Amino acid sequence: MNHKIDLNKIEECSLREAQLIMLDILKEVHRICEKHNLRYFLSDGTLLGAVRHQGFIPWDDDLDISMPREDYNKFMAIAQGELSEDYFMQTMKTDPYYKLYHVPLKVRYNKSLFIEDGENHKKYHQGIYIDIFPMDKAPDSMGKYSLQSKLSKFLLVSKMKINTRDFPSVKFFGRTISQVLGKAVSFKMVDKILFSTYKWNKEATGEYYTQGPEIIWSHRFKADSLFPLKKIKFEDSEFWVPNKPEDILTIMFGDFMKLPPEDQRLYHAKFIGKYKDEEAENQTGKSKATISNSQSLSSEA
Repeated sequence: MNHKIDLNKIEECSLREAQLIMLDILKEVHRICEKHNLRYFLSDGTLLGAVRHQGFIPWDDDLDISMPREDYNKFMAIAQGELSEDYFMQTMKTDPYYKLYHVPLKVRYNKSLFIEDGENHKKYHQGIYIDIFPMDKAPDSMGKYSLQSKLSKFLLVSKMKINTRDFPSVKFFGRTISQVLGKAVSFKMVDKILFSTYKWNKEATGEYYTQGPEIIWSHRFKADSLFPLKKIKFEDSEFWVPNKPEDILTIMFGDFMKLPPEDQRLYHAKFIGKYKDEEAENQTGKSKATISNSQSLSSEA
């Protein structure tokens, strides 16, 4: 699938406009999940925003939700036929140009453009999006859990684009060596290795959950911190969140109510745009916006 967008119809939009588009995507996913009795919950920085700001973190330019594996698989099976024509479910199967292996599922808004660092001139769909991550039972053994999470991180980092931001650190050389070697290994093989340990998740009987082995980071959460889910306010609506969101956020962020220094409040995006309001365009005679002369954005969440 090669998503083509008419750059002449794109104008740069504000971070807040982009957040409201993400909110609309979330509402569409919520609608589908409610219709089919699928569980999802706000996660990561989005959950932090819900608790600390009752909405988006003001400088956040992404939106994350998670689903238990069973619901995640069902969602992928039905979403293509359920999403309105404004949205696209992006995986490596629905979009063969998509290569962000560590983020296996996105829902994108078609009439938009969201370019992150290193993503110029890509063929895959680059609309404004939300990320959806799977959750699994964590392996019962801490040794198996640690091995699985370290293996996942090593393999997924090896498939990432080489960057020199931290040159000449020891971390840079270790990562770069793995990425050079990783180019010789197909993702099909990487995926096979990633899931070679998945039997540990399926056999688990303990009280902990973790992000799926195809996700680059890993935390362990107690089942009673996640379930039963409950609803809290996020922007103008209510959405599902973990049973004890404060427990989850403490594990992920520590003192989560403390705001980070201003120089750490960064964006992911280099450019965010959406289709122009043609009626407003005709009325105001607003000039065409182009990516080449657009104001740069910086990057966090």
